[in-house]
Amino acid sequence: MLSQQPISRSQVQIFSQLRLYWANKTINYSLLILVTLLGVVIPAWYYQLNSLIIPLILGVIAAALAESDDKFTGRLKAVILTLICFAIASFSIEVLFNTPVLFAIGLFVSTFGFIMLGAIGPRYASIAFGSLLIAIYAMLGAHESTNLWFQPLMLLSGAAWYYLMSMIWSAFWPMQPVQQSLATVFLQLANYLESKSQLFHPVTNLTPQPHRIEEARLNAATVMALNTCKMTLLNRSKRGHVDGASDRFLNIYFLAQDIHERISSSHYRYQELSDHFERSDVLFRFKYLLESQAKACREIAESIRLGKEYQHSGDSVIALDELVASLDHLQQQENKQWRSLLNQLNYLFNNLATVEKQLSNVSNPDANKLEEDVLDDTEAHTLKAMWLRIKSNCNRHSMLFRHAVRMSIALTVGYGIIQGFDIERGYWILLTTLFVCQPNYSATRQKLVARVIGTLAGLLIGVPLLTFFPSQESQLVFIVISGVAFFAFRLANYGYATGFITVLVLFCFNQLGEGYAVVLPRLADTLVGCALAVGAVAFILPDWQSKRLHRVMADAIGSNRHYLAQIIGQYRVGKKDNLSYRIARRDAHNQDANLTNAISSMLAEPGKYRSAVDESFRFLTLSHALLSYISALGAHRKRIESEDTHQLVLDAHRVIHQHLETLFNQLNDHCENCDMSDIEDPNVEARLSEWREEDDSSVRMVLQQLYLIYRMLPELHSLATKFAVRVNH
Repeated sequence: MLSQQPISRSQVQIFSQLRLYWANKTINYSLLILVTLLGVVIPAWYYQLNSLIIPLILGVIAAALAESDDKFTGRLKAVILTLICFAIASFSIEVLFNTPVLFAIGLFVSTFGFIMLGAIGPRYASIAFGSLLIAIYAMLGAHESTNLWFQPLMLLSGAAWYYLMSMIWSAFWPMQPVQQSLATVFLQLANYLESKSQLFHPVTNLTPQPHRIEEARLNAATVMALNTCKMTLLNRSKRGHVDGASDRFLNIYFLAQDIHERISSSHYRYQELSDHFERSDVLFRFKYLLESQAKACREIAESIRLGKEYQHSGDSVIALDELVASLDHLQQQENKQWRSLLNQLNYLFNNLATVEKQLSNVSNPDANKLEEDVLDDTEAHTLKAMWLRIKSNCNRHSMLFRHAVRMSIALTVGYGIIQGFDIERGYWILLTTLFVCQPNYSATRQKLVARVIGTLAGLLIGVPLLTFFPSQESQLVFIVISGVAFFAFRLANYGYATGFITVLVLFCFNQLGEGYAVVLPRLADTLVGCALAVGAVAFILPDWQSKRLHRVMADAIGSNRHYLAQIIGQYRVGKKDNLSYRIARRDAHNQDANLTNAISSMLAEPGKYRSAVDESFRFLTLSHALLSYISALGAHRKRIESEDTHQLVLDAHRVIHQHLETLFNQLNDHCENCDMSDIEDPNVEARLSEWREEDDSSVRMVLQQLYLIYRMLPELHSLATKFAVRVNH
C-alpha cells in the first residue's frame, strides 16, 4: 500500500491563502463575472457570431448592475421582475425609435416612473436603474437593428445568462454575503476603536473637536455597515424572524450592535482627563487596550469571512490586567482632587471590560441571546404598501422626487440634442448622464471628475492596444479582462471602472470594424453628458445642503430625544434590548450619520451655497457628543432601586426632554425666540452636579451623564437660534 504523504507547512499556507482570496468579496465577485463573460465570448468566437457579442455583454452588464442580494426564492422573484422590466424597456425603444416625439415623451415618463419605483426599497431602485440602463443600451444598437425582436432578445439573453450563473453561484455559497457584510461591520468597529484611542493620548491643551469630527465620520461608516448587514439578514428572514443558517450570524450582529453602543459612548470631558493625568501611564493603558480591541475586531472579521471559529487573543486580556494595576496604583495615592476623575476612569474601565467579554463571546454568540431576537422589517410587502410609499414621495420636498424630475428632464434634453444635431452615436450622452447625475451635487461632482478622467485614460490606453493587438482572439481577451476589472473597481474606484469600461467599448465596437471611429464621439458625448448632469443638479429643483441642514439637525436632535427616553424608561424596569429600544438606538445613529454626510456634502458645493460652516461643524461636534453621552447611559442600563434617586433622574430627564423638544422646534420651524420659561428648573443643575459619595456607582454615573448633557444645552440653543435667523433672513 502507498503511504499517505503528510501535508507540508507550505501547502497549508498556500491553501489558507487561497481560502482568504476566495473569501474576498471583490475577488469572488470578479470570478463570477469572469465565468459569465467567458460563457458569452467563447461561443460567439467559436461560431464567428461577432454581431452578438455587444448586445450579449451589454445585457450581462445591465443585469449585474441591477442585481441585489437576497435568499434564493427572493432572488428568483427579483430576477423575474427584472427581466419583465428589461423586456418592457428594450421593446419600447424598438417600437418608438423612429417616432422622435413619442420617443421623447416615453423617455420622460418611463425615466420618472422607474426612478420613483425606488421609493419602495433598495431592490426596486436597483431594478429601476438597470431598466433605464438596458433602455439606453437598446438605443445604442437600435439604428442597426434588422427587426423588432433581435436586439431585445439578445440583451435579455445576456441578462438571463448572468442571472443563471449568479443563482448557481449563490446556491453553492448562500451564506457568503452574510459573512462578508458582518465582517465589514467588525472592520468598521476596528477603525472606530482606533479613532477613539486617539483621545487617550495625553497632550497639553487637548482640542477634542477634530477628534469628534473624525469620530462622527467613522461612526457614519460603521452605521452604514450595520444597516447593510441588517438588510442582508432581513433578506433571509420571514418578516424579520431569522432562523436556520443565518441565526448564528444574527446573534453576532446583535453583539456587534451592543459593542457599537458601548464604544460610541463618552463618560467624561476628555480634555479634563488629559489635563489631570498627563504625567500618568493610565491614559496610555486605555489607549493600548482600545488598540488591542481594534486588533481583535480585525481578527474577528477575518474569522467570519473564512467561516472558521474565532480564537480570542490574550493581548487585550493582558492590557486589561495592566490597566487594573494602573488604576489601583492611582487609587492608592488617595489624591482628593482625583476622586471624581477616578470614578470616570472606573466607569470607562467597566465599559471596556464588558466590550472585552463580548469580543471573547463572538464564537459563542448564543451566550447573550436576546429575548426579542427579531429584526425591524421595514420592507413594503403588499401592493397597497408599495403604492403608499410611492405616493408619499410625490412632492417637491422628497429628494427622490426631485431626482426623478431632474433625471427625466436631463435625459429628454439629451435626446433632443441628439436629434437636433443628428449625432450618430449620441446615445452615450444619455448613458453618461444616467451614471453621473446623482441625487445631490456633491455625489454628482465626484462621479463627473471620475467619469471624465476615466474616459480619457481608457481612450489613451485603449487606442494603442487596438493597434498592437489586431487579432480577434487577443481583443476578446481584453474585452473579458476589462469587463471583469470594471466590476472589480465599480464601487472602490469609479474612475478606474470608467477607464476599463471605455476599453471594453472600444474593443466591442472594433469587432464590428468601428473601433477607431468611436474614440472622438465617446469623448465628446461624455463631456456633453457630464454637462447635462451638472446642469440638472444645479438648476432643476436644486437640493443645496445648506438649505436643508436645519432639518437634518432637527432630525438628529429628535432621534436623540427618543433614544434618551427609551433609556430612562429602562432605569425603572431594568435592561431590555427589545425591538423598540433597538429601533430608537439605530435611528439616533442613522440621523447622526445623516448629519455628518450632509455637512460633508455641503463642503463640496460651490462657495456661494455654503453657509455657517464653522457653526455647522460645532453643531456636529456637540450633536455627536450628545449621542455619545446618551450611549453611555444606554451601555450601563440597570434598574435604579432608590425611589428618591429615580425621581431625581425623572426630573432631570423631564427638563432635558423639554429642552431637546424646544431645540427640535427651533431648527424645524425656524423659531428664533422660542419660549423656554416653563422649562427651567434651577435646582436640577445643582442636584445633578452634587451627587453623594455614598451613592451607588451606577447611580453616580447616571447623574453625571445627565449633568454632561444638561451642560451642553445652552450652546445648542445658541447655535439653533443662529441657524433659525439664517433661514428666516
